[in-house]
Amino acid sequence: MRRKSKSNEQKPDVRRENTALIANNVEQDRKTNTTTGRFRNVATWDADLSKRFASFMQTEFPGVTRMFENKFMEISGNEYIWFPALAVLYLMHPLVHKQLPLNLAIAMAFDSAVILLIKALVKRRRPTAKNPDFFTAIGPDQYSFPSGHASRTTLISFVFTQINPLFSNGHLNFVTSALIWSWSISVCFSRMLNGRHYLFDVLTGAVIGLCEGSVIVSPFWMSPEQAEGLFRFLPLENGSSEAT
Repeated sequence: MRRKSKSNEQKPDVRRENTALIANNVEQDRKTNTTTGRFRNVATWDADLSKRFASFMQTEFPGVTRMFENKFMEISGNEYIWFPALAVLYLMHPLVHKQLPLNLAIAMAFDSAVILLIKALVKRRRPTAKNPDFFTAIGPDQYSFPSGHASRTTLISFVFTQINPLFSNGHLNFVTSALIWSWSISVCFSRMLNGRHYLFDVLTGAVIGLCEGSVIVSPFWMSPEQAEGLFRFLPLENGSSEAT
C-alpha cells in the first residue's frame, strides 16, 4: 500500500511538469508560427495534441517510449544511410540485381525533392527536441512540415511489400511485410516522441510516401532489362576499348 501511495504522489508531479512544458511550447509556437488565419489555428491545435500525446506516453508507458526514442529509429530511416547502402548494393551486381537499388534510389531522390520543396514553402518551425538528431539538419530540412522520415520509410515499405517483395513465398512475404511496416510505424512514432515533428507532420509525410509509391513509383518502376540498359552508353558499362 505504501508503494502505491508513493507512485500516486509522483504521477501528479510528472503530469504537472508535462502540462507546464506543453503550455510553454504551445505559446512559443504561437509566437514563432509564420502561418496565418485558419492554418495558424490548425498548427496550434496540432502542436497541443502532439505534446499531450508525448506527455501521455512518457507518463503511462515509459518503457515503450524509451524503445521509440532509441537512436536506431532515427538513423535507420535517414537518407544519409540509405543512399550509400543502395550504392553498395548496386556495386554488388551480379550478386544483387541492379533493378532494386537503382529504382529505389530514384524513388528516394524524388521523395527528398518533394519533401524539401514543401518544407521550403511552408517553413514550419520544429518543436523543441527532447533528443536531437544524430545527423544535423541543413537547409530546408531544418523545418518540420512534412516529416521526411515518415515519407521515406513509408515509401521504402511500400516498395518492399507492394512493388518488389523480398520473397515469392506467401508466408515469408507476409512475415517480412509485417516486420517492415512495423519498422516504418515505429520510426514515425519516434519522430513525435523525440520532439522532432508534430503529429500532422508525420501523418502528412506518411500519406505523401504512400501516394508517391502508388501513383509515381509503381507505374514507372523499371524492369531488369531497363535497369541494365539505363547506363549502357557509359564507358564503364560499354567498354572503353571499342573501336570508333
